[in-house]
Amino acid sequence: MASVIAVSNQKGGVGKTTTVVNCAAFAALAGKRTLVIDNDPQGNATSGLLSKGQHGNVYAENCLPIPTAISNLAIIPGGPDLLEAERMLSRRSHGQTVLRQRLSVWREQYDVIFIDCPPNLSLLPTNALVASDKLLIPINSEYFALEGLSQLLAFIDGLRQDLQIAVELAGVLLTMHDPALPMAQQIEAELRAHFGSKALASTIPRDVALAAAPSHGQPIAVYDPLSRGALAYLAATKELLHGAY
Repeated sequence: MASVIAVSNQKGGVGKTTTVVNCAAFAALAGKRTLVIDNDPQGNATSGLLSKGQHGNVYAENCLPIPTAISNLAIIPGGPDLLEAERMLSRRSHGQTVLRQRLSVWREQYDVIFIDCPPNLSLLPTNALVASDKLLIPINSEYFALEGLSQLLAFIDGLRQDLQIAVELAGVLLTMHDPALPMAQQIEAELRAHFGSKALASTIPRDVALAAAPSHGQPIAVYDPLSRGALAYLAATKELLHGAY
């Protein structure tokens, strides 16, 4: 059975999609049968892994994973039609659990499933959290990111009570991190003091290669495998997968 990992943070611009695309790529290169579910109407995970635009979404009937250029890695694309899917979910009596039901088949076909979430706490990320075993929270080294983190964790606690979900925190991952900056040092110290071993030892630096890779429809492991960003995501993926099995 696949380990299902939701990658979520209600704050935008913290590197959620970059984390999904690159951790999934490294997991696949390590031999894990890996599936990415693009659960974000922006569809950036889809454009980051497929050179051509693809339509459909995980809530549509008869949707199927699409192979990527990387062996062992497939994706169920996402895009603007997820907005209509979310409206349909809101009209269903158990709209928060649809994704969990859909994943029951794919759990048997893959080793690890990553779900990319939009930067909010709407029905789309709720479905992802209900469907997942683990939660990975990317957070950039800024003060306001800490506020978003506390709100997300409070939201998950509410879901645990209301829906009896079993999602556990896989880790908190510092992104766009510059350890030379005092604010970054302070944020990292606070995270490690509060989360202990759940704050991943690996941190993701600011790297132009990470910013450029999506425009080529490639993860960093393909676009520039020896870049600082690639080596950092390789280390983070190793940590994440070690805790997922």
